[in-house]
Amino acid sequence: MYGITTTIKHFEALKLAALWAGWLSVFQSLIWIGLTLVGILAYNCIVPVTDFLSYGTLIKTVWFDMYFHGHCQMSVGDYQQYDRSFLNSVETVLDPDQVLIWVCVYLGFAVCWLLSSVVLLTYLNKENVKQTLGVIYTWIFFMASICAMDVALGVIFGVDYSEYAKKALDYNFNSINAGEIYPNAAQLVAATVASISMMIISFKGFVLWIINLKLLVWMAVQAYRIVSDKDRSDTLFMPRKDSDDILATRPPIRAYEEEKVVVQAFSNPGFAPDSPSMAETIEVNEEAILRAARMSNDANLLDRRFRSLDAFQQYPPANPQSNPTSRPQNQDTVVVATAGFPVPDYSPQPHSNGIMRNNQY
Repeated sequence: MYGITTTIKHFEALKLAALWAGWLSVFQSLIWIGLTLVGILAYNCIVPVTDFLSYGTLIKTVWFDMYFHGHCQMSVGDYQQYDRSFLNSVETVLDPDQVLIWVCVYLGFAVCWLLSSVVLLTYLNKENVKQTLGVIYTWIFFMASICAMDVALGVIFGVDYSEYAKKALDYNFNSINAGEIYPNAAQLVAATVASISMMIISFKGFVLWIINLKLLVWMAVQAYRIVSDKDRSDTLFMPRKDSDDILATRPPIRAYEEEKVVVQAFSNPGFAPDSPSMAETIEVNEEAILRAARMSNDANLLDRRFRSLDAFQQYPPANPQSNPTSRPQNQDTVVVATAGFPVPDYSPQPHSNGIMRNNQY
């Protein structure tokens, strides 16, 4: 029942937080593992883009060229060449090679995030504080890393969005306005859509990122409570304060403290103290003590060979009309030899030569 191990207080609340954090993390990590793999495959020209370039496929094509098109060559059936002069007029913060590095790093953290979430769901142990803290700290580290990378990538793609949106304002779209109309300027519009989409994906739709941040803080608070709990011992001699064991409510043992003990005798028939006292007292029945003393005195006066069990009363009836303090302390004892015992013979024993002589001679 008891041991030297420590237990975790409020383990049910910790388990609930771990369930929410673990399952949401597993769900998100699997999605982002898939997205990062698609990005790596697109960089190596394995994912087809379009076989016909139109306004409907322009956003997808521009998106691919901005962030995922590596140095490989694709067939005409998978990708159509076009004039990228408007798209190249704005320089992005990250080129496709740098985006690939980010994607690979994110993939590694997403895999570790998945593993730490599975461990968080399966290896929490109420009786092993060290193991539980290790599991929580591991999950917190990878979750914090993912959140930090999301913020960094979101800011980067937000800068790209602002640059493309500013550049798109320089070109006329309607013939009513003065100026030449450039159909290829639609590439800038497609670039703004691609960059803001990357920003939203990086922030996980903003809602999931906020949920992840709250789960991160929640688990950090749970870990802090475990670390700051100085009353985790649950042993035979020191049970937990919140334990339901009966030893938890017992008074402390003062082995090396002197206690003041006051012995008080009762002089009234109600056996109540004459004056109330705040000190710890031991209540003694004076009548019972006097009765026991008389019986002990009577028994000591009787010789073992002449003790009469009929004359000896172990519990004499109490006389409520008499005052026990006024009784005499010593009483005469009447020795009665009953037929059950032989009459004593004090005559000297005969000598071996027949002369009746005392032994001392």
